[in-house]
Amino acid sequence: MLAGLPPPLTPPDRPLPAELAGASSHGYNCRCVARHFGLDPAPYGELPACSLTDAEYRRLLGDAVETQQAAKRLAAARDFAGAHREYGRLRQFARRLDRTDLELAAVSDLAALRYAAGDLRTARQCAEAVLAAFPVSAAAAVHFGQYAELRMVEGSREVADRVLISLSTEEGDVGRARELIAGQRHRAAQRRAAGPGQYPPELLDPHGAEELELRILEVRVQAAAGDPAGALAALEKILAALETLTDVGEARDQAVALQGVARAERARLRQAGGEDAAARADLVRLDAQHEGGPAAAKFAIDLAADRALGGDFPGALAALIAARDDLAAAGATGDVAEASHALGTLLLLAGDPRQAREQFGHAGELWTANGDTPGLRRLAVALARCAAAEGDWAAAEAHVTRARESARASGDWLQRLHTDFVAATIGFARDDDLRAVLDLLLPVALAAADYRFEFASPRARTAWARDVAGPATGLLMTLLARLEEPRLAAELIERTCAVGAYTGAGAPAVDLTGALPVLEAAPPGAGFPPAALGSVTASLPLRLAPPPALRWSPDSPMELDHWLDVAAERYGSPRPAGDPVTTWPTAEPGRETFLLRYADAGHTYLSWRSTGDLGTVHVHPVDAVLVATAREVLSGASPTPREGESAADAVRRSLGEDAFGGFAGEQRLARVLALNLLPADLVARLRAAAAGGRRPLLRVQPSPSLAAVPWGLLALPDRRPDHALEPGGESTCFDGDERVLDVADVSLLAPAGIPRRPPRAAGGPPVYLLDPRIPGRSAFGELGSVLGKQEPASPLIRHLDARLAVGPVRPSAARGLDLVRRTDTDRRLLARLLAEPCSRLVFAGHVSQVRDEHGAQTALHLSCPAELPGTAEPIGAHRPFTAADLALSDVDAMPARVALIGCASASDFGLPEPFGVLLAAVAAGARLVAATVWALPTSAAVPGADPMAELVIAVDTALDGDDPVTELCAWQRTRLARWREQPEPARSPVFWAALTCLDATGDGQTWVR
Repeated sequence: MLAGLPPPLTPPDRPLPAELAGASSHGYNCRCVARHFGLDPAPYGELPACSLTDAEYRRLLGDAVETQQAAKRLAAARDFAGAHREYGRLRQFARRLDRTDLELAAVSDLAALRYAAGDLRTARQCAEAVLAAFPVSAAAAVHFGQYAELRMVEGSREVADRVLISLSTEEGDVGRARELIAGQRHRAAQRRAAGPGQYPPELLDPHGAEELELRILEVRVQAAAGDPAGALAALEKILAALETLTDVGEARDQAVALQGVARAERARLRQAGGEDAAARADLVRLDAQHEGGPAAAKFAIDLAADRALGGDFPGALAALIAARDDLAAAGATGDVAEASHALGTLLLLAGDPRQAREQFGHAGELWTANGDTPGLRRLAVALARCAAAEGDWAAAEAHVTRARESARASGDWLQRLHTDFVAATIGFARDDDLRAVLDLLLPVALAAADYRFEFASPRARTAWARDVAGPATGLLMTLLARLEEPRLAAELIERTCAVGAYTGAGAPAVDLTGALPVLEAAPPGAGFPPAALGSVTASLPLRLAPPPALRWSPDSPMELDHWLDVAAERYGSPRPAGDPVTTWPTAEPGRETFLLRYADAGHTYLSWRSTGDLGTVHVHPVDAVLVATAREVLSGASPTPREGESAADAVRRSLGEDAFGGFAGEQRLARVLALNLLPADLVARLRAAAAGGRRPLLRVQPSPSLAAVPWGLLALPDRRPDHALEPGGESTCFDGDERVLDVADVSLLAPAGIPRRPPRAAGGPPVYLLDPRIPGRSAFGELGSVLGKQEPASPLIRHLDARLAVGPVRPSAARGLDLVRRTDTDRRLLARLLAEPCSRLVFAGHVSQVRDEHGAQTALHLSCPAELPGTAEPIGAHRPFTAADLALSDVDAMPARVALIGCASASDFGLPEPFGVLLAAVAAGARLVAATVWALPTSAAVPGADPMAELVIAVDTALDGDDPVTELCAWQRTRLARWREQPEPARSPVFWAALTCLDATGDGQTWVR
């Protein structure tokens, strides 16, 4: 009797294939097949399995299946030692049963197990053994007609193939990895196309779980190929698909396991991109999911490092040591190496390179034994840092050279970028050949800065800029200062400041008329009620545009262009397309224009030049301590509420004697800001230009740290201090009270990279959106009235009545009072009003950041009910109108002149991504936007006066004039004179100094979207 699976019906009809001759195993019990058919068994040999009874065979086979399942459970829990023992037992069963399919299943699973344990060498050996045995097993199965076994060993081949995909990815051979993935998909398609019953269901992937696993492998390949941003986006789609799959009973366990793999991969990519909080959330979830097991110990490694950064260094060390012990007991040698590396990193940060080197050495021993080339590259970087910390520059250079050679061989440009940056930091610290360091560091910094724009997530972009691009740029700026390269430094500042706007390419438009946006895809059988649009449109794929190609002056291209070419060659960073955009505005005849740009890069750096001499550049570093002092003094005086502070308390603080409520306090603020932020050569040139005739124009593009500075209010020093000043010693540098406003007109400078639409045709009436009523809010509470109660005799109403006497306005009104506190001033009305020619748009109301710290969620609070579509979540019965809404909307264009009078409406420059309502208006066609740099107190702060109405009137009057910037600065000079004459709260600069104009009228911008 033939034991085991059903025997073939006919004997072999051809001689034993040559590839089976001498083989120790031919497949499923094939030696018994010869005796079964009365053939000469000599060529086939005899095995103990041939003498098994059917009952014995089935009992052993049942034990083998149970052993295999136990091994898989242990492997899923990352108990590698236990799983390894069970797979050893499974191989023993396979030999007793003469079951090659079981043997190959055990070895292919061992390949995956050893890869997960970090033993890359053994993983490769097992995977290659499976692929080498597959042709022999397949030939035997075909020869003896055992097609069921053939189908089963095909599954083992797929598992082994996936291990080789992972190994190829680790080694940077993305071409080979992609080839293997394509082979898997091709074979899967062939199996699905075969006739019914040809393959067992698990090989046909009925629920798509195997395809999702392949897509996770593709994510790794995508990241290794230099696109971790795209990999992150792909992971989000994979996780969404897996979430759906968890509802399918027979696929649930596989889906849950794949969710863990995908989340771990996402955490890794998030950490690499600097998304620490998001990565931590993934790790905490995974840790809780596997609490008490070896898998939890793996995630504890990264969580311990995060704990150390939070200040608990002893706790982090203890957690790492405990995790390493657990992982060692589980046989997870790769994770043990990770724990030792993490310990070494913490010790190095703590200033103990000797002990750090011991930990790194332990990790290196394991990586060497495991054949882990990427791990050994990390070891070389770590040892280089240890040597540098001890001043052993020769050893540091030798280690980092090894790391760089390994990175180049891997083909992974991100690894090359990283190792080149480490080499540059060591070269800079060694202070040996700084020109060679510049050749290395400058392309690194440019490539790192540009890669930021590949991320779809604003948080990822911000984190990458903070943790990767920022340190590289900061070191580069320090190096350029040491090498006395002001031109390259100035060009780098201009390129940093030239960030583009958000683009909605590929995103559905938000229809401001109230119709639902057309979504690319919707869940089957489900419509979207209007109230659901908040969550739907909140995920629209807004992308920040990278800087365009720039030109330095009419006579000179950018010197950085050469270095951008080098960065593209070394790291694959894209070169900007299109014609270069000019970085200077058109100068008015007889009036000198000064361009002042600030960039934060560790310290803050400023560059300035004049339209009268564009070729001459002035670059100055501003120590981070000085910037922090300026910010602290300004924050103490600004009416913008601090964390936990009410608006009323902030206004009271701001109007105190030491802030904007007393002349001495305000003057000290103006002097401290000037001494810390204005360079002496610029002050001298401004005074000289003013003495020569017409006031010059100072145009400023602040960095995020300086966005709230009232530049016109700054005092002009008469001398610079020759030593650090004690608090209160600022007066020694001033002979009088001359301010920037006294000698120059001031406006903001738009980023050169903002793509723009042409403005709405002029010639129509002005559009007024004044103090809109917000649904569900009273006039006296949060988001209440900003203008207070207006009456026919109020100054603002008389001003509006005068406008109506001259001609029509929009929305149409019979009297000025009808333009204030309307209930219909929502985004639908805005779209209709801007569809026709108009001379200007004047908004006065609430402006805020409705979510996180990114500009796209800066919002105007119109009279929009919650049911209207938009990218912001509703606030009760109201949905704010965000910069993202404007960027994605069907509004054709803004008028050339716009006023956004609201709390910190000019705060765009203070955001990690400077694109709020201010720059959204510029991108939509506005050429001049009046806005404010801090929160505006309402007129309720000074009973008996109406400074808010005065501000609105001044802005509307200026926007109706020939030169709004000059007129508004002239108005501010009259306010300054009144303040000097009688410094009382109603005349305080807190009400008028925040006003500024972003004037892009004369910009040489030709890049129109």
